[in-house]
Amino acid sequence: MYENQTLVTIGIVEPLELDQYALTNLFNSQQGLSVVGTVGTGNDGIQMLSEKHPDIAIVEIDLADRSGFDLASEIAMRQRKTRVIFYTAAMPDIFVEQAMRWKVAGYVLKTDSLNNLLAAVREVSSGRRYFSEQIRNKLVLDPAAGQLKATFTAPLGRLSDRQIEVLRNLAFGLSVKDVARKMHISVKSVDSHKYRIMQSLEIHDRVDLARYAIREGLVSAS
Repeated sequence: MYENQTLVTIGIVEPLELDQYALTNLFNSQQGLSVVGTVGTGNDGIQMLSEKHPDIAIVEIDLADRSGFDLASEIAMRQRKTRVIFYTAAMPDIFVEQAMRWKVAGYVLKTDSLNNLLAAVREVSSGRRYFSEQIRNKLVLDPAAGQLKATFTAPLGRLSDRQIEVLRNLAFGLSVKDVARKMHISVKSVDSHKYRIMQSLEIHDRVDLARYAIREGLVSAS
C-alpha cells in the first residue's frame, strides 16, 4: 500500500517491447499504481509525458534517438510534477554524476529484483529518493549543499551533457552528419562539440575517442 493512499500514475520510456510489457503488467498489478503511457523513444517520451503528466517516469538512459538525461532535463524544465526514475543496466561513473546533476528521484539497475523497482516507486511517490545499492555506494551527502553527490569526479565530468551525447554517438560510429540529424542540431554544432571534446580529453584521433568512450563505459565494446 502506498503511503499517500492516492493513485500513482506512471509513464514508461523503454525501448524494448518485452520490458515495456513486463513493467506495465508489474505496475498495473499493484494496488494504487496505474501506467498511463508506454513508449520506446525519447521523442515519443517527451510527447507522452507532456500529454499524460504522470507522477513518475520510468526511463531507460540508453534510448535510440536521445539520451535519458536529455529527456530528464526536458522534464525538469517543462513539468516539475513528474519525477524521474532511471531504470537501466548502465552505471558508468559519469552517468551517476549526470543523474545527480539533474536531481533524478531514483536510479535502479535492471540487474536488481523487480521488488527494488517497486520500492523505488513507493519511495519516490512519497517524496523521497531511491537508489540501487551499487549506486548508493557511489554517493555521499554534501553537508554544505544538503544534496547527494558522487564520491568521485569522472574525467568526463568536464564535458556538458550535450557533449557526452555527441561523444557517445561518435563512438557508436555515426558520422558527424548522422549525429547532427539524430540530435536535431547543425553539423557545425556537432563539429564544434567534437573539437571541444577532443581538446578537453586531450584526444586527437577518432579511433582513440571511441576507445576512450568504451573504456569509460559510455558504449559497449560489442
